[in-house]
Amino acid sequence: MAVAAAVASGDADAGLGILAAANALELDFVPVVEERYDLCIPGEYWETPYIQRLLEVIATPEFKEQVEALGGYDLRDCGGVMYRQGI
Repeated sequence: MAVAAAVASGDADAGLGILAAANALELDFVPVVEERYDLCIPGEYWETPYIQRLLEVIATPEFKEQVEALGGYDLRDCGGVMYRQGI
């Protein structure tokens, strides 16, 4: 949001940021690259109620709809478990 705010205020002409921030401040956006982010959870926390609740929430259609509405997010793997060692 800091980059988008700088552009919106006129402190910057352009900057690297995310589509959701540009949309929030009604700015133009030119995509440059797609980034992937994974949530890594240490094994000792896997079974905690907080992590289990987080995993439940991010797997819901409602969560995915709200994130997709922000713009610029691809949730094709959201909620999936990629690797579990020692759990």
